[in-house]
Amino acid sequence: MSSSKEVSRGPCPNCDTSKGMILFDDGHSHCFSCDHQIQPAIKKEKESMPVVRSTSKLLKNLQPFKQEWRGITVETLNFFSYTQAFHREQQVHVATYNDQQGLPTAQHLRFRDKKFTWIADDGISELQMWGQSKWRQNHGRESNTFCVITEGEVDCCSVSQIQQNKFACVSIPSGTQSVKKAIAANLKWLSQFAWVVICFDNDEPGIKASETALRLLPAGKAAICRIPDPYKDANDMLVAGKGQELKDLLWKSQPARPDSIKEASTLWEELIKPGSRAICHYPWVQLNDYCHGFRKGEMITLCAGSGTGKSTVCKELAYHFLTQKLRVGYIALEESLQRTLQGIMGIALNKPLHLDETVEIPILKSAFDSLLGSGRLFLYDHFGSMDPDRLIEQVTYLATAEEVDVVILDHLTLVISGIELDERKALDVTCTKLRQCVEATGVGLILVSHLRRPQGKAHEEGQTVSPSDLRGSSGILQLSDLCISCSRNQQSTDAGERSQLQLAVMKNRYSGKTGPVDTLLYDEKTGRLVQQTNFFQ
Repeated sequence: MSSSKEVSRGPCPNCDTSKGMILFDDGHSHCFSCDHQIQPAIKKEKESMPVVRSTSKLLKNLQPFKQEWRGITVETLNFFSYTQAFHREQQVHVATYNDQQGLPTAQHLRFRDKKFTWIADDGISELQMWGQSKWRQNHGRESNTFCVITEGEVDCCSVSQIQQNKFACVSIPSGTQSVKKAIAANLKWLSQFAWVVICFDNDEPGIKASETALRLLPAGKAAICRIPDPYKDANDMLVAGKGQELKDLLWKSQPARPDSIKEASTLWEELIKPGSRAICHYPWVQLNDYCHGFRKGEMITLCAGSGTGKSTVCKELAYHFLTQKLRVGYIALEESLQRTLQGIMGIALNKPLHLDETVEIPILKSAFDSLLGSGRLFLYDHFGSMDPDRLIEQVTYLATAEEVDVVILDHLTLVISGIELDERKALDVTCTKLRQCVEATGVGLILVSHLRRPQGKAHEEGQTVSPSDLRGSSGILQLSDLCISCSRNQQSTDAGERSQLQLAVMKNRYSGKTGPVDTLLYDEKTGRLVQQTNFFQ
């Protein structure tokens, strides 16, 4: 234990607590609220201080509460750095939010008439939940056991206080309308807890938002705590002296989802409900005939050798889905956002935009607005390998927060390239997680997978693809609902043959029909894959 003695107390520059920063006689300072420390500097004292954005719009002269407010003690208000300030000549309450890097970037202001407004440096779409920074991962056993999500900052303080501020409690940023994006953006952080309880307001929006939040959280460890009549929210119960009753309700909340094991006699309705129906056709006749259209909730693998044209197929599919009014997520790990956009817009204009610089800007802008102006395409800005868990987070976010119908991932092999595991095992583990994500969200997933080199003639020389050519073990094929191969003889001396891309269905869980389907011709002038018998376009 340190023998240093307390010299004085003052405000913390990290969390704005008024008396939280203790200065010791050896020169170091420590905040008992946020654990921020400042070591004594020999020459350049300012270098140890936190960097403050000179261009920040956030209110600076925040003042702590001097007395209890709405049943919430000064200790709890200071713990959460819930403060006061003047804004436009009015006294307001200030709840400061951090971004995903933990830096203060937004403030939620509460006026005396209970109206609210935001001040933000970079918007509020990607904020941490309020109070999240107080509960760091692995910050003690208690803090990782139990977490409560509330609808507002005042309720968050109330719930935390009745538990002596020992267990994690956070608030979504902007009430019920923010629940999807808030939980999706912070799902990884929430998943560390053994038990998550949703405690929203006792009104229709709060009840509906609770159900939404429950569906987004990990199955089996999320529950809803209902605020009983006549109380509106957690703070109402605290003010009414019902803090212990609220605490009991929180800890007695049971996971609302049923067990995964079902007794068959209760499943009559499951037997007779309509099966999964196609939401649109595929752009190519024979493929569509074999598959009976495109359905959500299926994992589709597109496999081919290098340079075969599978990325072109992906862009043709993305363009087709957009013309059918579907919402599309596109994760291309081998190319820039510009190249992806050029490919999709080139299809719309029947011109390879990366090769053709003659397209006039007004024409391009008109086509861009027509195809993409409705906000139905979402691109992931990332290049190269990525952590599979991070990938799952992005797919989950696209499916839940942006409500896309289909996510296209180009390509799976690159995802696992940076993993220090055996490639076969890494592919199988990642595919399993992707399959679980599809089942949990109901999104359609099209992923591209490379092939292992066959014996004899290469796939790039027109070798027919077989199921044994898929990389990894048999996991990709087993977990996929539909597996489509692409073959092309890039080395043929015949220009016509070099332009032919042969599609074949290798696995078809829906209808069982497999075999060669459409032959697509690559048109160098338009950059399109065309089919003379395509009567859908």
